[in-house]
Amino acid sequence: MDDAERLSIHAASVGSDESRPTAASSLATIDPSGTNPLSNIYSVTSSRSTSDPIGRRLRSSDLPSRKLQFSQWHELRSTEVKGNQLKAPRVRIGPNDKERNFYELVDDDNNKIHNQLQGRQRQQRRDDLEHWEKATLASFTRQELHHGYQKGNLGRILSRLKKVVYLNLKDNELLNLTSFSFPRCEYLNLDTNNLTSLKQLPSLPQIKHLSLQDNDVCTLDGLSSLKSSPLEELYLTGNPVAFKIGYRYMVFSILPNLHILDGVLRHDEDLREPEKCQNDLMGGGCVIC
Repeated sequence: MDDAERLSIHAASVGSDESRPTAASSLATIDPSGTNPLSNIYSVTSSRSTSDPIGRRLRSSDLPSRKLQFSQWHELRSTEVKGNQLKAPRVRIGPNDKERNFYELVDDDNNKIHNQLQGRQRQQRRDDLEHWEKATLASFTRQELHHGYQKGNLGRILSRLKKVVYLNLKDNELLNLTSFSFPRCEYLNLDTNNLTSLKQLPSLPQIKHLSLQDNDVCTLDGLSSLKSSPLEELYLTGNPVAFKIGYRYMVFSILPNLHILDGVLRHDEDLREPEKCQNDLMGGGCVIC
C-alpha cells in the first residue's frame, strides 16, 4: 500500500464510530536502574482491530478544542476527572471578568460547558475533585511558575501530597522546597530546576531515588540531612559540585548506604580519599565531622 492510499484511508477514518482511545492511568514499569523512574507514567491504549492497517483511528471529538483552552477540570459542568488522575495538570488562570462570555460557551447540544460557581462553592467543588491527599503518583513539569497564579496553586497542591510515592517536578524553575514535606516519597525528580543548595530540599524521610541533575548546586552542604533516609541512588550530574576533585569520595563518605551515584555503582576507589580534595566541596573544608 503506497502513501497516498494510507492517507486516503486515514482521512476516511476521522469521524468514524470505531475504536476510540482510552487513557490507562496504570503505573508503568519502573526502570530498575532508577535513572528515569518517572519517564512513562501513563500509557494510552485502544481497542483497535489488529487488521487496522494504519493503527489507532481518530475522531474529530478526540482532538483538543479551543473552547477549553483556559478550563480547569473543576470548572466544567460535568466531569468525572479527578485531579490526581491527571498526568501533568497545568494550573493556570482563566480569562478576566470582562471576558465572562467565555463561561457562556455551549456544546453541540446547546448545553453550557462551564459551571458558574463562585466563592466557597467553587473552592469546595475544586477540593472535592482534586483528592491530592490520596495521590500516590504525581507529575508536574514545565508549569511556567513565573506566573504567580500557577506558582501559588502548585504550592497548594504540593502541600497536600502526603501519600505521594512517585513525584516528578522536572523543569519548573524551582528555587526552594524547604517548606514542603513528602513523608512517603521514594522517587523524586527535580532535574532542570534552579536549586543552588541541597539545603533547599523538602523533607524526604523515605526517599530511595533522588535526581537533581542540571541544577546549580555548588557544594555538598545539606547532604547529611539525607543520611538517615534509605537513599540508594543519587544523581547530581550537570551541577558545578559534580566537577570538583573528591566529589564521589565526599558523597559516599557522607552517605555510606548509597549504592549508585550518577548512574555508576560505588567502587572501592570511591571510598579512598584522593590526594587532592577541593576545599570548597563542603563550603569551606574537606573534613567530615
